[in-house]
Amino acid sequence: MARDCEARLVSRERLTEDAADLRFELAQAAGLTPKPGQFAHMEAPGVFLRRPVSIAGFDPAENTARFIVRAAGKGTRSIAALDPGETIKILMPLGNPFPTVSPGGDIWLVGGGLGVAPLMYLARVLSETARGLKSFLGFGDRKSVFGAAEMGGLSEMTLDVGGLVTDRVSEALISKRPDAVFSCGPKPMMGTLKKICAARGVPLYVSLEEHMGCGVGACLVCACAVRAPGGTAGYKRVCRDGPVFDAREVALP
Repeated sequence: MARDCEARLVSRERLTEDAADLRFELAQAAGLTPKPGQFAHMEAPGVFLRRPVSIAGFDPAENTARFIVRAAGKGTRSIAALDPGETIKILMPLGNPFPTVSPGGDIWLVGGGLGVAPLMYLARVLSETARGLKSFLGFGDRKSVFGAAEMGGLSEMTLDVGGLVTDRVSEALISKRPDAVFSCGPKPMMGTLKKICAARGVPLYVSLEEHMGCGVGACLVCACAVRAPGGTAGYKRVCRDGPVFDAREVALP
């Protein structure tokens, strides 16, 4: 169950020109068990609405949660600009995580841009059980790259800068078929990945990002188009029904 925790920033590391690695100590974290793929609704100083941010790590021994925040707008800029010692409210964990996989499986992670952040937490968890863990990271340019060293230490990693990371996945699928692929990143990237995985019969789960108001499913701001069995179209809430979905269920470009 989610809790609204008082969170004190204990460290801030600049990763890129506009992204920061933030670690918060949570006052009410005892017993919390956030899972990879879930997110937090973070108070943004000076802004009315909170901001949804994926969980990039969690340490139950120290009651600390990790977030990668890109300063893209007023709200995220105010969060990324926090100084160690400052406190905000963080409601977490929210949403549905990536599915549990059987120990010993071959799992591939595909991330694009800021979508790499939740995969960092997922890689750390899966590295303890997966037989063959591979990660494919895509960035538009060198100055946007983050997490490559960490992901490379947890998995067999392929880094693509300035190209299409989905091309690297397609090439790898020629000689190997994983048990599942987990992805987060731009929708066009995941749409292409959906076609690639469908052609090879590989299960794909995607984490979606949408603008959110409440973060708990009441305001319907984050609705996404889905296709139910039988081809019936409809909508689901990314915050409550996701953010992780079976790729066959959601509409992607």
